Amino acid sequence: MDRKQLIAVIAVVAIVVVAAGSYAVLGGEKKDVLIVETSPDFAPFDYMYGSEFVGIDMDIVRAVCDDMGYKVEFRQNNFDSILMSVPQGKADIGASGFTISEERAKSVNFSIPYASINQVVVAPVDTDIKTLEDVRGKVISVQNGTTGADYAAGVSSSVIYQKTYSDVILDVSTGKADCEIVDSTVAVAQIAAHPELQVLDILTDSPVENYGFIFSKDNQALLDKFNASLQKIMDNGIYESIWNYYEKNGFSPETPSFFSYRGVLTVETSPDFPPFEYIYGTEYAGIDMDLMQAICYDINYRLVMKDNNFDSIIMSVTQGKSDMGASGFTISEDRKKQVLFSDPYAEIKQVVVVSKDSNIKTLDDVRGKTISVQTGTSGADYAATLSSNIIYQKTYSDVVQDILTGKADCEVVDSTVAAAQAARNSNLRVLDITDAEVEYYGFIFAKESQELCDLINESLARLTANGTVDKIIAYYADNEYKEVPSYYSSHDIEEFESHDGFWGGLWDRINNDFLKNDRYQYLFKGLENTLIITVIALLIGMALGAIVAMIRSTHDITGKFVILNAISKLYVTVIRGTPVMVQLMIIYYVVFASVNFNPVLIASVAFGLNSGAYVAEVIRSGINAVPKGQMEACRSLGMSNRMAMTTVILPQAVRNILPALGNEGITLLKETSVAGYIGIMDLTRGGDIIRGQTYDALLPMIVVAAIYLAIVLVLTKLIGMLERRLNNAY
Repeated sequence: MDRKQLIAVIAVVAIVVVAAGSYAVLGGEKKDVLIVETSPDFAPFDYMYGSEFVGIDMDIVRAVCDDMGYKVEFRQNNFDSILMSVPQGKADIGASGFTISEERAKSVNFSIPYASINQVVVAPVDTDIKTLEDVRGKVISVQNGTTGADYAAGVSSSVIYQKTYSDVILDVSTGKADCEIVDSTVAVAQIAAHPELQVLDILTDSPVENYGFIFSKDNQALLDKFNASLQKIMDNGIYESIWNYYEKNGFSPETPSFFSYRGVLTVETSPDFPPFEYIYGTEYAGIDMDLMQAICYDINYRLVMKDNNFDSIIMSVTQGKSDMGASGFTISEDRKKQVLFSDPYAEIKQVVVVSKDSNIKTLDDVRGKTISVQTGTSGADYAATLSSNIIYQKTYSDVVQDILTGKADCEVVDSTVAAAQAARNSNLRVLDITDAEVEYYGFIFAKESQELCDLINESLARLTANGTVDKIIAYYADNEYKEVPSYYSSHDIEEFESHDGFWGGLWDRINNDFLKNDRYQYLFKGLENTLIITVIALLIGMALGAIVAMIRSTHDITGKFVILNAISKLYVTVIRGTPVMVQLMIIYYVVFASVNFNPVLIASVAFGLNSGAYVAEVIRSGINAVPKGQMEACRSLGMSNRMAMTTVILPQAVRNILPALGNEGITLLKETSVAGYIGIMDLTRGGDIIRGQTYDALLPMIVVAAIYLAIVLVLTKLIGMLERRLNNAY
């Protein structure tokens, strides 16, 4: 095997490994499923809404299992049968308002308590029952196996035991029973659906009881994991939000699930602004991101995050490509002319960030210095008042790199962000030396979205009042604004042991750049989008280029298609004469300004239009390279122009242009590296995100370059094989 073959084999193996990894991570990942049994006639804890299992129990289980990383499959069973089914291993969890008792604890394990109730009486509104004494001796209907049934047996000998609460309510409503004894919260839900009934809280000797989920005695590991996640959602506010949701709806059994979304909220952000927004593994994390999660929990919307450059988000939101923007937007009068702002949710001030060994001490020391800032920020505006030597960068990652590499003397940035930058890099320090005024952050909306803005403001006010906002901010502050998982995430904070020596240091960098927080997944996702865009764009470019080339060649030979030829020449001239990045921005923000298509598809169209102009000239040059006598010979044999072109001229032209077409495909692959400018996670953008999180430019960019090189080597090998086959055919 010669060197070229060896390189080709290595390249193929690299691509296969990357593709397989991409499938495994992006498409092949499957969550384990937990089987949860319930008796769905116990509103508001568990009941059916259409064909969906809903209620407080059901939604708490959904939230806990999501935090644990499991999917949930609910199964229906009779209440008293669940206590046998779970210990036998037929289900993993029982969730149906099980009162924690010593008797039941002999056969099952209980989770930590999640609800407290007491027993009450449900009776018709015209009942003569007024006190506990009035209940004694009455006909009482209860569900078999419940604590209500046990209590009823102690006050009356006339007890009707039913399998479901539906039958119990029917007994009371039809007069077969004088009353029912049931858990207090369930009683509220029952009268919400049956206004002919009332709740009587007259069982003064009824103790307060606690509910717990049940597990098999043999499944202690699952119970421990479940309890940890249950405690977590109790602490982070999701549990409270679920309870408040059902209470707000009167515990009515006509209430859909807390997780039955009212709609989808698409939010754009630039995730390079810790601690407000960044990416941890594959999750969006940070104060802004967690506030958006909390708000969407509160208003029952599904949250969809979109990545974009900071200075492009306002344009994107005003064009309706996203519902709102959340990226640390300082509320200013200039921005208010373009967008609506939510109520403020954070207070900041501009500070200066310098390298550890900088001699900058005061504000006067900053004047005239080289200052690096992110374009479009209030820090950029303030820096312009201090110096004329300003470096404007697209991301804060680039700004920090400027300081660390000495390209800039300092940075002007928001105070909390500065603290996060210093926490993540010991070579930086923060100087609170500016005379800038205090500023406030707000979420942004299109001018036409006043109703949505009001909805978010109402939710933000509720979350502020109940302490959720303070809890989220305190979470990041307590972790010193370091890179930590989301407040709502199931991830644990990862710690890597440092190693000494050159190889140990290299391994630490690999760990930090690719293994920590699963950062390698950015490359897999980026590669997937890069290949999709390249393939689609190449197909568009080949088709469009062939059409343009045929029009121009036919016009050159026959003089036909004058108008089409003029349009084709204009298209080729404009496309070849302007940068591909400018074309991409125009197509995304101008041509498709009011159309909310998939950005990957829009990018594919943009690159396809760009490629088509070059392919057209390549094909046309190949046609012109075929001796003119060939066409004349064909015409003398009676062939039409179309027949001569398709059967004689083009087959020879393809042989001539194949190397150039292959080169165009390779060029197109590399040109897709600018797709990140419209918020697409391409391969280059994936490496750039890693660079922004770790402040290490070397390894991520080398790996990105190596992946591009591997793909190019494979394509070159394939094109060479095809070229040799065509040469052997003649």
